Order: sequence, then C-alpha cells, then structure tokens
Amino acid sequence: MEGRRHDITMLRESKLADYMADHHDVFNGCIIYGDPAYGIQTFLVSGCKSARVSANEKKLNKMMSSVRESVEWKFGGLKTQFAFVDYKKSLKIRLSPVGKYVLVSMFLLNCHCCYYGGNQISEYFGVDPPSLDEYLNP
Repeated sequence: MEGRRHDITMLRESKLADYMADHHDVFNGCIIYGDPAYGIQTFLVSGCKSARVSANEKKLNKMMSSVRESVEWKFGGLKTQFAFVDYKKSLKIRLSPVGKYVLVSMFLLNCHCCYYGGNQISEYFGVDPPSLDEYLNP
C-alpha cells in the first residue's frame, strides 16, 4: 500500500474484525477501543461524539482517553528505542516487512520493561511486570 491511507482502510485490510468474529470465544465478550474513524462495529467501539453526550458517556470518554494515551506512550517508547521503525522513507507496507519489524520491536520493548522492572505504563496502571523469565517462559 503506497502513500498514506486512512486508518479505516488499514483496519479493513487487516481483517481484524473478521478475525475477532471468527474467534469470538477467545475474546470472551471483550471489545477493542479504537479511533473514532473506525465507527462502531461488533467488536470495536470508540469515544462518544455528538452534541448531546450524556454524563456517563463523558465519563467513559475521559476514562478511555487516558487508556489510549498509554498506548501512545508504548509507541513513543518503540520509536525511541527502535528509531528505524519510524523511518517512513524506507519502510513501505507490502514492500518491506513493517509488521514484523514492529512486532519484534514491541516484543523486545516488553523484554526491556520486564528486565528493568517496569516503565511509564506499568507505573501509571500500578502493576508490576512479570520477571523476564516469567515473560519468556509462561
């Protein structure tokens, strides 16, 4: 895929919704909270946007916004530790294994978190990561 594509196109081409539908038993009633561009789908919801957002919807938006921020921290860490994955000129989807680079980089970033006993995200959620041995040998 060349050039920038809208997030919904990437979601559609990933076939994530199809995968979740085919494996609904694995997700056990869980959903993915995503970008508002995705709209509402069976396994995917986004923030409430309208002129008349209820108090509960505002509360949900605020709560989920902070969780989404932690995802951005993870990608920020990825770009800091593995700068090559953010080099748009050489990494082109379908021309280089971008997904594999990101997957391996995230795995190594998780190992780094376990080895050093945490990161900004684990501190934010008040949880300790597993030891590196526990992470690698579940």
